[in-house]
Amino acid sequence: MVNFANSLCELRSILARQDVRAAIIFLNGLTEHRFTSLYRFDDQTLHNICFFDQDNPTEELMPDIPVMASYCVFVRSRRGTFTIPDSLQDEGLRGHPKWQEVRAYCGVPLLDENGKMFGTICHFDFRPLPISNVNVELMEAVAPLIRRIADGMTKSVKK
Repeated sequence: MVNFANSLCELRSILARQDVRAAIIFLNGLTEHRFTSLYRFDDQTLHNICFFDQDNPTEELMPDIPVMASYCVFVRSRRGTFTIPDSLQDEGLRGHPKWQEVRAYCGVPLLDENGKMFGTICHFDFRPLPISNVNVELMEAVAPLIRRIADGMTKSVKK
């Protein structure tokens, strides 16, 4: 079971060292989801900022994809957390480009200093998986901490 207070303390320590990838890896270790990632919205394109894959830990980035081809589109449209334990059990997702491929997802918005959403932090997997309320709360609590570093990373990527 994930201990919220201890995990948040550890994440704060990791982020104090400005190590977003280590924070992503730590978050991923608290869930069964294979992937954990940070993404930045750029109009209709989703750019990967940081990525971790349990099966391929040396893989650090994913290629850009259309926002509409990701579940991050739901985080953006709701301006809030979006979770799917099993996409095939959600009729509202039928027809989405990732509906049959990405079965489990949990995404939390990343907001800049003005409150504008610029990206997401998310867990996802090809198999159905529940996500605990503690993991969701931890992602929501760490999003503002990651934002400061990730927002700086996106500005350097745009140059």
